[in-house]
Amino acid sequence: MSKVNVLCDKDSEMMLEFSRLCVGRLTGHLPLRIFLSLFQHFLDANVLKEIEKDRLIITHTAAELEKGNNGEGIDVDALFEMTKEVDSEFVSKLSTPLLSIEVRYDDFAEIRKKRIASLSNMSFELLNNWQNALPFSDIVKNTFTENVYKEILGEILHLYNVETKMLSNSITFHGRAGKIKDLFAGRLFAVMEKAAVDITIEYTRRVYVDKGNSFGSRGAQEPLY
Repeated sequence: MSKVNVLCDKDSEMMLEFSRLCVGRLTGHLPLRIFLSLFQHFLDANVLKEIEKDRLIITHTAAELEKGNNGEGIDVDALFEMTKEVDSEFVSKLSTPLLSIEVRYDDFAEIRKKRIASLSNMSFELLNNWQNALPFSDIVKNTFTENVYKEILGEILHLYNVETKMLSNSITFHGRAGKIKDLFAGRLFAVMEKAAVDITIEYTRRVYVDKGNSFGSRGAQEPLY
């Protein structure tokens, strides 16, 4: 498997686990459980959109490294424009009689650019320091201290949460879903922020303590859900 695919797979795994954790905790919140099914399609599509954008960012970063460019030469504004194409597909697939979307980029452009820069910089450092014979966990440990890696993961997830919250301003839910959108969005952000902390701790532990083992290896430890 190529180094780029390894990074993309790790990112996808983390984002999907993060999303499942959020949905699981929302399901446990009784007042919102009845309405969760109305929002489930949006939440699922949103994280898949993010994974696709992350792959675009990682692939572009790898290509720039291959050309001999340094990390500072990566054009965040150009990447931001590229992500709009992913958004366009997301909007076309998600638009239903239940909801309509008119993306207001002014709300979250700078947040997205910060997340692009954070993911791109991390990817560049890892790819630039990649030794073929070493497993992913060793590459990470040889590149970042534990605290720095934890901080980067936390920032990437936090910025995703903030953008998702701001994206809610671009969405109009019709019918009964519209009446509870603000309540749901507020609760969703709180759940996402707590989940981001837990996922960050888990994925940092996985690299620096468990040498890359997956969630399935948690054994007798308390589950995240």
